Amino acid sequence: MRPGTAGDQGGRVNATAPGARGLSRREFVGCTAGIAAAATFPSLQRTGAAVTPLTGATVNPGAYNVSTYLDAASIYNSYVGLPLATTFEKVYMNHGQFGTAPPLKMTQLAAAGCQFLVSVEPSRTMTRTEQKLMASWIAMLKTSGMSFRVVLYSECNDKAFKTVGEWLPYWRYYAPVIKGAGVACCYEPGCGGTAVSRAEAFFPSSPAPDELWMDYYATAFRGGSRLDKLIAIAGAAGISAGLGEFGWSAGDAPTTNPMTMPWWDKYCVYLSQLAIGGKLKLGAINFSAKANNKTVDVIKSPTDPRIPGIHEVVGAVRLG
Repeated sequence: MRPGTAGDQGGRVNATAPGARGLSRREFVGCTAGIAAAATFPSLQRTGAAVTPLTGATVNPGAYNVSTYLDAASIYNSYVGLPLATTFEKVYMNHGQFGTAPPLKMTQLAAAGCQFLVSVEPSRTMTRTEQKLMASWIAMLKTSGMSFRVVLYSECNDKAFKTVGEWLPYWRYYAPVIKGAGVACCYEPGCGGTAVSRAEAFFPSSPAPDELWMDYYATAFRGGSRLDKLIAIAGAAGISAGLGEFGWSAGDAPTTNPMTMPWWDKYCVYLSQLAIGGKLKLGAINFSAKANNKTVDVIKSPTDPRIPGIHEVVGAVRLG
């Protein structure tokens, strides 16, 4: 999901969480706890070579009523007790948005050693001009010393692309440009409700992605969605997986089966089991941003009851 303004992208929608109100889902950029690695991420991240998992959190100023991304990250880190929001964060670029300077969020957080998972959405018209714009933009980020990998159209399977026939030509047109720029090209589908089956069907090929990142919330877990088959598809192709977004709720708040702490706990146990089983080798990013004026995913205080679950998942990912 995404917050809604060009300078503050990311989001989730609504529900009622303990210690949090409203809802928020996808976001612009975020950070990870762990290790701040080198500049750009190489484009050949297949299983076999050891991968150090990155654990992070995506936040924005609106989540904590502050003026900078770094201030928001510092508040989140102090609440959770881990430096997640200054280690690895997700960034959402708008459709066809390729500027001449790094996004503000990246600029503010990179100084703290943050790495980024950046979603781009080049034009669906698929022109050579758009390919060149994206290639130049990626080159600019590399020159700026940013440490990042690139997602081609995060949650492509949710609403933007209705069929495999729409999605694969788009992937095959732009993915080679990302790979050719020398950064990891990632597939990051939404995995809630019926979207998870489309995530499996949409798994790209020719070229294959370098990494699989999944957006998967506790509401999806309660609704019966599971990640095992999608991870197995990636594994069969020698591709490692991670969580690009994990949190309380995505989309509109369920009215008949709302999220509860017992379900949150079960969800965190499931994610931890995946991680311990070596199925989340890339890492995980907790979504704690304000989006669409909703804040249900935001960690609101040091006593937020969801924090132990975040610790459980992060610890398991690091061990896995």
